[in-house]
Amino acid sequence: MKKILCLLSLIHFLGFSQNPKLPFKDGESCSYRIGYGLFGGGQAKYSVIQDKAETKVIVSGRSNSFVDLFFIVRNRYETIINNRTLLPRYFKRNNNEGGYLINQEYFFNQDLNIVNTQNGKFKTNINTFDMLSSFLYGRSLKSTDLKKNESIYINMFLDEEIYNMEVIFLGKETINTDIGNIKCLKFSPKVQVGRVFKNEDDLTIWVSDDKNHLLIKVELEIWVGSIDAIITSAKNIKFPLSITD
Repeated sequence: MKKILCLLSLIHFLGFSQNPKLPFKDGESCSYRIGYGLFGGGQAKYSVIQDKAETKVIVSGRSNSFVDLFFIVRNRYETIINNRTLLPRYFKRNNNEGGYLINQEYFFNQDLNIVNTQNGKFKTNINTFDMLSSFLYGRSLKSTDLKKNESIYINMFLDEEIYNMEVIFLGKETINTDIGNIKCLKFSPKVQVGRVFKNEDDLTIWVSDDKNHLLIKVELEIWVGSIDAIITSAKNIKFPLSITD
């Protein structure tokens, strides 16, 4: 569940032409159904609160009653970004996964390139994003320069480290969802092998092939099996979705 929610951070299109219009607006929200093998795993959703200066995004996820019997998941993420630069000034993460707790709070100073956390002050790179704001930045960029099988990169401040993730564009694909067949861009982020993933290419994501770049679907292979998440509702979306029917 944690890894699926983190996927909102995966699209930072370095070198693309920036779209001056924000692709999200106040009141935008989406819901996702999460499955584990043949079983339903839970639900995730996010919402956008926006004023003239800043945008706040809240993402939450929880396991369903069946999964709760053996592994309770309750996750929540927040970010606040500047509408002009799309850089974050604040990030919060509260996770409870089977009793394993993560509570993080980051305060970004983009002028000094530092992040203040409960564990101290950390030096960052220029234009550093958290896991949610990096996705929001990616959504604001045009994808016309994408080339199949070409790598792009994302710099995030994650778990008090700068993480440079490689993401490979795999092409275009139409995904069937509860809200229609949606034309998508398909990506394979290179993940860290270890506690969760067995192979670096065990993660695939799809985002809508339109001005929204909305997260549509996720598939990942982990040590204990397969997990997927797919969109079930989308409300107050700024631009028309690339629905083919």
